[in-house]
Order: sequence, then structure tokens, then C-alpha cells
Amino acid sequence: MIIPLLALRRRISALCCSDFAALPAIGLFVVLILAVSGCGQKLVFPRLEFKSAEPKQPSIPLAVRIELPDAFKQAQLFYRDSCNVPQAIPLGERLAEQVKADAAQVFEKIVEPGSTEPVDAVLTAVLEAGEMDLHIPRREIGEYPLKVLVRLRITVTDAEGKALFNEPIKGEGKWTVLTDGTACTVQGVMLPVTESIENLSDREVESLTQAVGIRDAAIRIRTRQELLAAAKAPPGAGPAPKGSDEIPGLSFRASLEDENRNQVLDGGEKVVVRVEVSNSGPGVARAVAVVLTGTPTLVKEFTTPTLLGDIQPGEKKQVEITSRLSSALVEQQAELVVQITEANGHGAPTRKRFVATVRPIPGSVGQDESVEVLSVDVDHVPTKVPDFERRTSYAVVIGIGNYREPDVPRLKYAKRDAEVVGKYLTAVAGFPPENVRVLTEDHALSGDLHDSFENWLPKKARSSGILFVYLVGNGIVSSAGGEPVLLPYEASRSNASSRGYSVKRLEEVLNRLPSRLKLIFADLSFVKEKSETAAAAKALVWEDGKLQSKGRIVIVASSSVASPSVSVEAGQHGLFTYNFLKAIRGQADSDKDGWVDLGEIVSYLRSQRPPGGTERGSGFEVVVLPQVYPQGPLGSFPLAKVRQ
Repeated sequence: MIIPLLALRRRISALCCSDFAALPAIGLFVVLILAVSGCGQKLVFPRLEFKSAEPKQPSIPLAVRIELPDAFKQAQLFYRDSCNVPQAIPLGERLAEQVKADAAQVFEKIVEPGSTEPVDAVLTAVLEAGEMDLHIPRREIGEYPLKVLVRLRITVTDAEGKALFNEPIKGEGKWTVLTDGTACTVQGVMLPVTESIENLSDREVESLTQAVGIRDAAIRIRTRQELLAAAKAPPGAGPAPKGSDEIPGLSFRASLEDENRNQVLDGGEKVVVRVEVSNSGPGVARAVAVVLTGTPTLVKEFTTPTLLGDIQPGEKKQVEITSRLSSALVEQQAELVVQITEANGHGAPTRKRFVATVRPIPGSVGQDESVEVLSVDVDHVPTKVPDFERRTSYAVVIGIGNYREPDVPRLKYAKRDAEVVGKYLTAVAGFPPENVRVLTEDHALSGDLHDSFENWLPKKARSSGILFVYLVGNGIVSSAGGEPVLLPYEASRSNASSRGYSVKRLEEVLNRLPSRLKLIFADLSFVKEKSETAAAAKALVWEDGKLQSKGRIVIVASSSVASPSVSVEAGQHGLFTYNFLKAIRGQADSDKDGWVDLGEIVSYLRSQRPPGGTERGSGFEVVVLPQVYPQGPLGSFPLAKVRQ
């Protein structure tokens, strides 16, 4: 059964903590409670900072005040742990910070509440629903689905109280949480909460940015300010514009042209939107603008809105809105909608809608066949470049070479690989030491992996930073689908299904976390079954094709098939890690600009071969998913800085 929000709130308000534990489990469909103290141990949801290293210019020139009620800031989510004890997640402060951060991405200026500074509009947020759907029937080892829903109603009104925007915006998160049967703690509960807020954030920014009412108001307000300034001009400045009290009559024509005229929008291609606007009415059209809406990934490739200024009666104005499309566009059917706005609300009554196929640029990264003969002492960590630090970026590095179970093969350099990678992330990649968690040998138990990926990272992840995971150790291939599974320190083939940590689960974890970029580097060694031959090595499925990721996850793996790893005795490291360390210390800096980009690292890793011609099988080629192009947004991402 589901208890209505108000009834449940009143019921809980009348109970003490001991009474709360006696409430029926109700399935357990837990409803968000406002301003109610939690019973039992609380899970603290940390405040996140939303200061991007590369802030985007807000697209709407309005000064907006954010007004959030106190009850909104005190909201909490409740659930019951495996001991049936209520636990609280303080959500309101996190939501308040998120709403402010989202507004700052959209509007030119944010005015604090209580300020006497004049504003153009007021944004308010009301929490309409917050739900956690979790049912743990008994205290034992198990996996349970958890669903989280957070829905806000965002309202934007102008200075006169007219609603410019009033819509519900929701974010959802889904995850499978774990219980170990010994403690009450539920592992992974923060992940779907974080995912729901991040999804809500994306939709809020998109909805506010694309809202026609808000954009029209921005143009109208700025035009009125200009007219008021003109009215206050000193004598002799000239009469008021002719036709200022009469209504214009706007109409327009629009065309969409691609460079090769095949009616397909290819990545890297020049695309032009041509618009001609006519005014056939008796009045002057003030601050006319061309506004583009439609599929967000296509719209963001263009400048919008484009201002045409005033259009006199009988006058025509033309504009060309040109874009060189990104090479990273995914293949899709996309639409582009053209409309005309006017400061006083007399825009053209019709819209022009274009539908086109968008596809990425063809081609692949070229191969560099050069081979380095002399080894490099990668254990000599480079000197850190001054004033280069990624304070909101976090990394987990795992290296397991000596396992508890004697039947698991030993990896001679796995521990050293992880320790040196951790040092390099601090020295050349800008990660503060406290933001890098290195787990090796008996400190890389199954519980350590779950804690690092599903508790530590969700509490630390920032939307302005990057998340980096590096895996070195033994792996197995899951029986369902061929996904690689990392074996923790205490795992073996016999218990891998319960102790192992799959790369697919890691992808799902990272997909729910905020960041600019998520990187997984994997150097896993697979021991073949006795029945397997070299030609019959199992193919590895590194990427989950069904995973719908709002964020960018790039996987760079040492092999496409399940085969043993290769070591470089001269370098005292595994081959893949040895080449990775050489790459980020500067060998991969092909353009010699002092930065080592992700595309340069990928090209360098692909160019290297095992010493003495040793091959790892047909799958030795480095796996990169999705494809990384050197000049694309992923390939040009700077991972390391090797000199000032």
C-alpha cells in the first residue's frame, strides 16, 4: 500500500524514533519527508561545488533572483536498511545548490535572496515529489533494486508577476544495492540518489535554455531598457521612432544548406541556416531575433538567438547562421526549428521545421608505426608542473598481483603498476594526492572495491572534474555476455560470481555520477581454460551497448580477447602500464605543446608492440571505446601537463 505524503508526514510527526521503527514496511515505497529528523544512523549527502574549470557563457541576458523556501532546504529522503532501521539522506541543501548552479549556467546574473538590487525575473522551486522505492525483506546477503525519483516544479516570473516558465522537471535513478548479511549497511544507496539529481539538473538547464517565453522576455526587457534610455536622452537627440505605437507584421523565409548538398549533416561539415525576415505592417518591429530550437545536440552547434535589431515597415533583413559541425556528433534523426521573436511580442506567427539525418565524420585514427627501442625509467616520476591542479577530479587505482588463493596466477608487477600510476596522476595529471585512492593486494578486497566505487566516488564526484579508474589484475570472463570481471584479492574462479567486480557494473556506477569525463584504463590478465586454444580465446565485451549514458565514458583496454598479460622486464612493469606511463610523462606529446591529450595517449598506446615481437594473440591491439579522434572533443581533452 502507498500512504499519501500529507498523511504519512502527520503520522511520523507524532511518533518518536522508537515508534518510527515499528511502522509497517509498506512495500517499502518511501515518500520524501520535509523537515523531519531521521531515526537511526544518518547518511550524510555532502555538498558539491559547481565551479566548472571551463565555465560556459550564460545564454540568456537576464538578472534573476532565486527564492527557495526553508522547507525545500530541509528536505530529506528516508529508507530502511537491512535491519529495518530508518536512515535519512539530507537532500534539500544539495537540491538548493543544484538549482542555483543550474540557473547560473542559463542566466547572465544571479541575485542573492534579500538583496535590494533590481532583477528582471524571479525563479522559484517547489519539491513536488521525492521517492525511494526499496524493499529488503530480511537481513542476509542479497541484491535489491532501488529506484529514486525527485521532481521539482520550476517557475520563472518577470518583474510584473507574469509567468514565463512553469513546468515540472524530474530526475530518476536506478541501481542494485547490496547487503552482506552481517551489518545493517546498504551498499550503493548514494548512487541512484546522485543519478536522479544529475538527470534533473540536465533537464532543468535544457528546459530553461530552450524556453521561448524566457527568451522572448529577455529580448523584450532589453528593448524596453533601450527605449527608456532613448526617451531620457537630452533635447536635440531626435524624435521618437516613427511607427512606435503601431503593430508590425513580420513574416520570414528560411532554408538549411549543408556543404556537400546531400541533405545529410555530416560531422565536420559546414552548415548554413539562411533567414529572410520581412515587415509588412505599419509599425516598427523592435529587437527582432532568430531563435533556433529542436534537438539539443544539433541546436548547440549554432549561435542562438541571433539578433537582427529593428526592422522598419516595408524593410527586409537577411542573416546567415553558420556552423562547422562537431566531428563527435552521434548518428541520429534531428530537427531544427526556426522562429522569429520581437521585443513587444509581435513575432512571426509561424515556425519553420527542418528534419535531417546527422552522422559522425567517417574515418579512424591513423596508426603510428614507429617503435621505441630504448626503455624508459618510468619509476622516476616527473616533476610536477606548478599551479596545475584539478581539485574536483578523483581517481581510483587498483593493482592486485599476489592473491590469497594459491590457484590464482601471480602478476609480478601489478602492485608496482598501481603505485606508480597513482604518483603520475598527482605529478602530471593534476590530481591532488588526497583525491587519488590506490588499492593494492590485501587492501583491494571485494568490500574495498564496492566502498571505493559505490560510496567514496559518489560522495566526491563533481560536475566540473573528471573521474579516472585504472585496473591492473587478474580477470575472468562472465558466463553471460563476455564481460570482463576483475578478481579482488580474496577471489578465485570458484567464487568470482559473488566476489568479482565486473567492468559492466563499474560503467553503470560511473554513468550515474557527475563529471566532465570518465576514463577507465584496464590492464587485465586472463588465464585460458585448458580446453581453449590460442585461436579460440574468448572475445571481451568491454562496452555495454545498452547503457544510456548522459556523461562521456571512455574505456581504454589492453586487449580485445581474454589472454594473459605481457610484462616488460627492462621496464619492471606490465607492458600496457609501461607504455601508458611513458605516454603521459611526455612521449605521446606529438605536437610538443606541453599537454598530453587523450587522443595522443591512444595513438601512442596503439603504436607500441611487445618487445621481441611477442604477441598476445589476435586481440593484442589496444581497445578504445568509443572511438577517439585526435581532433575531436574527446581526443583533444588534455589529460596531462608535462611542462609550463
